[in-house]
Amino acid sequence: MQIQDYSGHEIKGYKLVEFIARGGFGAVYRALQPQVDREVAVKIILPEFANRPDFIRRFEAEAQVVARLEHPHIIPLYDYWRDAEGAYLIMRWLRGGSLR
Repeated sequence: MQIQDYSGHEIKGYKLVEFIARGGFGAVYRALQPQVDREVAVKIILPEFANRPDFIRRFEAEAQVVARLEHPHIIPLYDYWRDAEGAYLIMRWLRGGSLR
């Protein structure tokens, strides 16, 4: 399925600034969270995956676990949710470029 570019859109208060990459399950954007003046990464999971019952159970369980993790080598998860359009993960934005 073609992934739509949502750059310039706002989702739940997050302003999607720049499309970064796409993968088999969705896309990642650099975004702004104006309420606290910080950059974040927004991962959007396509609805074809996000609306499967098995995915929903895993997504909820894994997101809750990751949100509680605190370690300097683990990217923090700030927020997550699901709706009819897909599933969303809001994470710390890491500056500095690709790891490749």
